[in-house]
Amino acid sequence: MIARVRLRGVGHVVGSETVSNTDVASALGLPPTWLTDRTGIRCRRVCGDGEDVLGLAVDAVTRACADASLSMSDLGDETMLLHIQSGHVAFTPPGGVLLAGRLGLDRVRVLGLDGVCAEPIAGLEYAVLMLQAGRCARVVLSTSADFVSYVDPKDAATVGLFGAGASAVVLERAQADEPAGTVRGLRWETHAEHWKLGRLPILRATPHDAHVSLDVGYYQMDGQRLARVAIRAMPAMVGKVLEEAGWAIGDIDLVIAHQPNAKMLEMGVRALGLNANIVPMPVRELGNMGPASLFVNLSLARAAGRTPAGTRLLLIAFGLGFSCGAAAIEL
Repeated sequence: MIARVRLRGVGHVVGSETVSNTDVASALGLPPTWLTDRTGIRCRRVCGDGEDVLGLAVDAVTRACADASLSMSDLGDETMLLHIQSGHVAFTPPGGVLLAGRLGLDRVRVLGLDGVCAEPIAGLEYAVLMLQAGRCARVVLSTSADFVSYVDPKDAATVGLFGAGASAVVLERAQADEPAGTVRGLRWETHAEHWKLGRLPILRATPHDAHVSLDVGYYQMDGQRLARVAIRAMPAMVGKVLEEAGWAIGDIDLVIAHQPNAKMLEMGVRALGLNANIVPMPVRELGNMGPASLFVNLSLARAAGRTPAGTRLLLIAFGLGFSCGAAAIEL
């Protein structure tokens, strides 16, 4: 895939409340550094009072559009809002439609993706193809996550991992005479035989006179097996993307990766033969924000001045499903 696309705006927001993994470990009767030693996550950002997964998305899209010098009134049916959300405020209308309504985007075309950590790469591919085909002029690719309440507070394997946040990017079709980034390689794939490695099951629905109550199981994850699957799958998949781009590992200037936990990322850096200095790991202070983490990471890198024109950027994401994807982009 060779496509010229403008990355016009980026924005993110994280939950306002900070949770220390030292405090969580101590509350579980574990040594204070137990969670951090195993995950590399020192603290996490979670939703504070009055915050939820949809409100975070509203703020992230608003910031991305402001970064792109766009007001909500500028966005009509030439724009697609593509939204990926983990966490619920309602089952219907879809989260993307609720997001558009909250933003006042009455004419924007909306599509929601049912996804978790890897699906931002699938969303990026869909956005690039739509722009390349002239099916829209602009895509706002939005991601948000808050499923902290679905994590068993007594499960040491998961309780120290997750945070809440949202992120968005504004992509536009590039005109021939204007500077733009070039997507030089992109791939995503699913290995569905590993679907049982992470689950959040609905156990039963109980009807009442005026409502239905749902019993939802706590999030269950086989983290060690998931890490092994990722380490096996990612090198070949990234190799195919780099081959398509015509790049070698040493050509990459910056790697923006999904943030599962710092220890897993460190293993991935070694498996891929990457220079650790070009792989930011904000997960240490923010926690794993599911589908939001990839573009939160990108937004932070851009704010830090790490994405000047000409940067050879590799995006990497992987997660439950098992799905994984990567994109090679020359900014």
